[in-house]
Amino acid sequence: MSTQAITAVCYSPTGGRSFSVTATDDTFSNFALTDTGAATLGFGMTNQLITHVQATYVGGGMAWRIRDSVSQVTKRVGFGFKVGATGPSPYSGSMAPLTVNQNDILEIYSVAVP
Repeated sequence: MSTQAITAVCYSPTGGRSFSVTATDDTFSNFALTDTGAATLGFGMTNQLITHVQATYVGGGMAWRIRDSVSQVTKRVGFGFKVGATGPSPYSGSMAPLTVNQNDILEIYSVAVP
């Protein structure tokens, strides 16, 4: 197993919040925490509407999901962008709008390419 640094920014119409994690590859047990205060998504952005998640990784590939930690319902999923990528895709990260619940967590799944 290897690890890599992953950063994700969740954007709302009024601003955004940065999250990061040193993710262990091949597992969804990587919970991204705020860069200030080490809180989960639900505590860091309670009741805020988010419309974009921009996640970047170092190498291999990565996916993210927003999941309710109590009901286990996955609310949104997406893919990350490799650091240094260019073109239109790395600047979108759009998703269906979601109002963050206090139980929501941002999970990261990374995979290394041999």
